[in-house]
Amino acid sequence: MKILSSSHKSSVRTSAVGSIPSLYVMKALLAISVVALHSPHSLPWIGLPGLMVELFFVVTGYFLYHPDLGKVQDRIWKSVKKVIPLILILQLFYAILIPPAIGNPLTTYWMWIRLLFIGLTSFYSGHLWYLTALLLGLVCFSIYLKCFRGRRIPLLFSLILVWAVLDPFRHLLFGQEQSIFAFSFVARAIPFLAVGYYIHANEQILLRYRWENIYFILLILMGIEMLLWGYLDNWDSFPSLINLLPLRFSLFMLFLSHKNFGQGTWLEVIGEKYSGNIYYFHMAVIFGWTQLNSHSPLLSKIYDYGGALIVTVISLGIAWVVVKVQDKLGYRILKYKYQESCFST
Repeated sequence: MKILSSSHKSSVRTSAVGSIPSLYVMKALLAISVVALHSPHSLPWIGLPGLMVELFFVVTGYFLYHPDLGKVQDRIWKSVKKVIPLILILQLFYAILIPPAIGNPLTTYWMWIRLLFIGLTSFYSGHLWYLTALLLGLVCFSIYLKCFRGRRIPLLFSLILVWAVLDPFRHLLFGQEQSIFAFSFVARAIPFLAVGYYIHANEQILLRYRWENIYFILLILMGIEMLLWGYLDNWDSFPSLINLLPLRFSLFMLFLSHKNFGQGTWLEVIGEKYSGNIYYFHMAVIFGWTQLNSHSPLLSKIYDYGGALIVTVISLGIAWVVVKVQDKLGYRILKYKYQESCFST
């Protein structure tokens, strides 16, 4: 089994400034996988190991990179300015849809802490943790780059251990369930922004390897690791360190090493134009459908059987409308893109 690739030069040549079709395809699959995670899918559903929301941070970090640190800082703060209105609009939208019981800050301070540092007010707005983590992660990443002058980026990878302790390994280590702070910018955003940045900085070297083979090997090793941890935890949990970073790293590189994969397909279009809004509004669709379930046993059965497919289709329709309305108005606040051309100076 070969690990080194002889075709990396052609892959490098396709990495011109602008869009990368395979990353748009990956974004579309990411959005669909998040919907599947939050809604039922008794219908056959194929999951791709390592395809998790953290790869959105990796994409952002990848397009932040530039040899000129001054331009990197410009890109970071352009992103910050785009994320802030997104957070305000979407938090307001979900607060109107499902009014949060946050109350007086003096008596419900814990809820306010969760809102400010995680972006969480209710189950149905829980997915907005990603935007809050992205905002705080970008600010901290900017400070880190200034302090270390763009060096020692891999040190930030170690923050994934915070996630490991707060989430998958928490039961094994402490006998406790997942901590809400596993969704913080420290545990998720900063390390994966660093991963994307590091990948772009070392892209030509990394593309020499056959990531199909590496990904397959890591899948086997992950299975063995999960069995080991499961045995140590009396089969109550099956955590994996390989799943947290190496598998996600290799999956991103697998897409990146085939940059023209999916070019011209509907998945590329969804990833480019609609994946963000599918993510932003899918929980509103879930909330609306579950409210109808109590009034119709038939709707409830349909949702239990194919909820993921239903929510994906409706969310895609909403995303299409949102994009069309914004294009008409010429104001694209809900159309945040992780494309290098957005950061051109």
